[in-house]
Amino acid sequence: MFFGQFMMSTLLPKYLSNLQIGSTLIGVVVGMFSITALGTRPVTGPLIDGSNKKRLFIIMLALISAASFGYAFVSTIPLLIFFRLLHGIGMGCNAALGLTMATDALPKEKLASGLGVYGMSSVLATAFGPGIGLAVAERFGYRYAFCLPGALVLIAIFIAAGMKIETPPDRKIVFRLDNIVAKESLLPAVFMMLASLARAGMVTYLVIYITEVKQIPGISVYYIINAAVLLISRPLVGTLADRWGIHKALIPSYLAFAANLIILTVMTSTWQLWLIAVLNALGTGTTQTTHQSLCMKVARADHRGAAGTTAYIGIDIGDLCGPILCGALVDHLGYESMFRLCLIPLALCAVSMFIWVRAKGGIPEPEDVEVPVPAE
Repeated sequence: MFFGQFMMSTLLPKYLSNLQIGSTLIGVVVGMFSITALGTRPVTGPLIDGSNKKRLFIIMLALISAASFGYAFVSTIPLLIFFRLLHGIGMGCNAALGLTMATDALPKEKLASGLGVYGMSSVLATAFGPGIGLAVAERFGYRYAFCLPGALVLIAIFIAAGMKIETPPDRKIVFRLDNIVAKESLLPAVFMMLASLARAGMVTYLVIYITEVKQIPGISVYYIINAAVLLISRPLVGTLADRWGIHKALIPSYLAFAANLIILTVMTSTWQLWLIAVLNALGTGTTQTTHQSLCMKVARADHRGAAGTTAYIGIDIGDLCGPILCGALVDHLGYESMFRLCLIPLALCAVSMFIWVRAKGGIPEPEDVEVPVPAE
């Protein structure tokens, strides 16, 4: 699933750029993904907490695959937006659903480190997905490059069919506000929104900036280095978060995040590209998974679906607004100024996080609630 996601995130902006579409419109098309993902949130939490997780996961995988094949056979902006929205429905549900299933499998004292390990499900996709997608597009064309993610998600459907996850027999799908949004996870979701705004320019425009503006070789190696560091940093930061506290483990992540954005504005060589690959893994790569751990840690056990949904509401808002804002900044101020301005939401994220933790006297603990045992 994530191979398809990271291939598409890299291919689509470059494909649109080749169609001679402006940076702002590229940001709009890319951001459409988050509009649907955000629109599904009112139903995602109740569905996850009350429905058959396996069946729901497979249905959403089918939508993702259909969207990927759809990209391959259309070239007009309205149809691309349609399939981008369809893609957002599938990923919008399955991202929160996967996070919930992983949390259900973990003991409380190993939540951050366990979710760090779970977060590595995207590491190989991060390492090889963008490079493979770009290589296929250059050699065979964008149609084949878009079909490849669709085929990979079809494989994921067959794998998912073997999962043994059942719905608790006495739970129902109830659409209430407290089942849609976990209020205890709202502030951590705001932190995720600010971090998503800070990384939006890098995620959306990095390949165009490196290959077309700076003309620096080695973008494929960038993703491999990034993933190699993620393999080490995500479980390490998760372990530190369990031992020291999530807010303390985030300090080096925020610093690496900021250094990454600053170096992007002055880079001129391949070794600097590889340096930002390391900093990106240490910064943005660990910040998101640690924020997710925080959202899940403060939520009650029977609200994990809603907590996962709330976490992704924050990401969705950042991913929706970020590419559009960053595209407008590129058109008016240039790439370097855009990356510098991304430091503002990152600083707001760090400051608000530590004010909240200090006001609460630490990370607040949820009330213990008995959760029904799943049916065999």
